[in-house]
Amino acid sequence: MTERAYQEYNSQEVSDLILRCQAGSRDAFDELINRYQRYVFNLIYQHLGDIDEIDDVAQEVFLRIFKFIRKYRGQASLESWIYKIVLNYCRTHARRRSNITRLFIPISSGTRDEERSFELLDILPDQGYNPEKAVEHRKIAQEILGAVRALPEIYRNILIMREVNELSYEEIAEILGISIGTVKSRISRARDLVRQKVKLD
Repeated sequence: MTERAYQEYNSQEVSDLILRCQAGSRDAFDELINRYQRYVFNLIYQHLGDIDEIDDVAQEVFLRIFKFIRKYRGQASLESWIYKIVLNYCRTHARRRSNITRLFIPISSGTRDEERSFELLDILPDQGYNPEKAVEHRKIAQEILGAVRALPEIYRNILIMREVNELSYEEIAEILGISIGTVKSRISRARDLVRQKVKLD
């Protein structure tokens, strides 16, 4: 099967799954949970970082998906629609924290790329790093963590969406219900706020 044929098949499979969920099939909804469970857990973890409550939060998210699936009309991809539900729940979660486990370090080339000015780095240094570099990267990561924590919510969330989840401007605009121009200006502002707090040069 070609890649295009696979994508078309996969898209049809998802469409059929949605229709069965909308018809009230619990088996179909169980299948949806199995299919998107990891995706939902990752999103919650990136936005809340609250590992102790991640199961409870995920359960609440899937309850909302189950409640609202009949209203889904396909204007956005299912992934974007689910992301919006996750984000809305994270916003109302009483014990929200910004303990982000995927952090940002500046691009080593020294050139500022408007589209992507950060590279992603796991909080634990790669085994290939030399020890001195690992300590340096960890220190930078901790400084950036503090700066990201301190961002206003509209900037913190949009930075996670762009830099951590690597969503396009169009996808972010669709999820947040704002214009692409607003997405770009908020991301730019978020990056500037982080740079003001952390010496990235």
